[in-house]
Amino acid sequence: MVANLAYTATVSRLLDPTEFGLMAMANLVVLFGQFFARMGLASALVQKPELSEDDVRAASTAGIGLGVVCLGAVWLLAPAVGALFHTPEVVPVLRGVGVSFLFNGWSMTGLGLLRREMRFRALSAISVGAYVVGYLVVGVGLALLGAGVWSLVAATVTSTLIQALWQYAILRHPLRPVLRWRPYRTVCGYGTRLQVAHVLDYVGGNLDTFTVARIASSAVLGQYSRAYYLVFQPLGNYLSTALTNVSFAALSRVQEDPVRLRRGYLGMMSLGALLVFPLCAGMAVAAPELVAAVLGPQWGLAVGLVPWFALAGGCHLASQLSQSLAEARAELNRSVVVQVGYLLVLAALILLALPFSARGVWVIAAAVAVAELLRYLGYLVLARRVLELPAARIWQAHVPAFFAVVGVALAITAIRWALGGSPPLAVLAAEMTAGALALALCIRLCPVPAVRAQIQYRLASAGLLGPSHRRRRRVASLVLGPLDRLETEEPR
Repeated sequence: MVANLAYTATVSRLLDPTEFGLMAMANLVVLFGQFFARMGLASALVQKPELSEDDVRAASTAGIGLGVVCLGAVWLLAPAVGALFHTPEVVPVLRGVGVSFLFNGWSMTGLGLLRREMRFRALSAISVGAYVVGYLVVGVGLALLGAGVWSLVAATVTSTLIQALWQYAILRHPLRPVLRWRPYRTVCGYGTRLQVAHVLDYVGGNLDTFTVARIASSAVLGQYSRAYYLVFQPLGNYLSTALTNVSFAALSRVQEDPVRLRRGYLGMMSLGALLVFPLCAGMAVAAPELVAAVLGPQWGLAVGLVPWFALAGGCHLASQLSQSLAEARAELNRSVVVQVGYLLVLAALILLALPFSARGVWVIAAAVAVAELLRYLGYLVLARRVLELPAARIWQAHVPAFFAVVGVALAITAIRWALGGSPPLAVLAAEMTAGALALALCIRLCPVPAVRAQIQYRLASAGLLGPSHRRRRRVASLVLGPLDRLETEEPR
């Protein structure tokens, strides 16, 4: 996340909004194609109870083949995309970014096997290392040399290449093609059904960007995409990836044990909401300082968009846990129903917002926020039915998060009032400090003590509160209360 912040702050000052607008148009197509290049192969390898070598070979062959097909399709359809957006400059950009399909298709098998083995430290190292080399080294380097939009293209392609090489260096899975159809049917069958839900998720997640690309200039689209990126890159990419990797693997392991599955889901949901929603509230309140400090002075339009995207990002990230539950239990049809409902609601809200778009593209962002909130509620209903949970248990799991949201928002508002007129970076640093302290205080004073027991259990399970960690135990005791009786079993 630190590397992402450094990259965002640097390139936002080196490139203009129009260049980011071109990249946003290209990403609309490339991100859609990635769903077909991946075909849910990584998740299929994680979810399958028994995995054979033929399954791995089939996933590898399918991933590489689909990557080649997607690259060819993007190369041929690029002129049509340029005509659709009335921007012929996007054609070579789209073809350049399309090269990443080859490396994405290759890497899916290895990444899925690492997730299956719950080697999350290796996955994190791959993700961070690929980002640093691709974006901070290659991307920023080319931007400094004046490469413009091509620095963004090179950063994307290099990052996917590094990721593919690194995963194979860690886990040398077989690449030899398998010639029997049955392994493909086994692996791709689940993956195809899973991708239906994910494609719907993509359409819902990019319908707003498509709309802005059609009704506004490349410069306005660049402002819109930077505001979206500022929120969703740390939330939707890093935190969401970490959450789904851990939750999907953990819930898949206990999918046949209803008691442990219910307990694990509630614990993850309570802690996830407690961290995500206060963070998003802080981003929304601190939007002026956040945009000025990270993006720079030329991104004023983004200030009015960040609060809406913060609400949308929090709900989107929180929904991922319930979506992982549905995938772990192979309840894919129910997940598709929620996704279709979200897509229809979002489309309706955007249509309602279009007549007011002259007031600014913030109305499109507001439509996204409302739709994401409704999707989150829809996934909670799905989880309640899958796990046969009473509504009171779900509400109780959210009380600490709501308590913390109010505390964090009030603390940041007070800091802004007290430091009005100070440099944005100094104000942002003070707001972040105040928000973190407010969150810790809210956890300590939370009227639901179970959340403190849950945090204590997670920290103790990770070996972070052992007798030798005296300083860490003292800090934890300030937030969680006395640690004399460490939780050794997950709280019910």
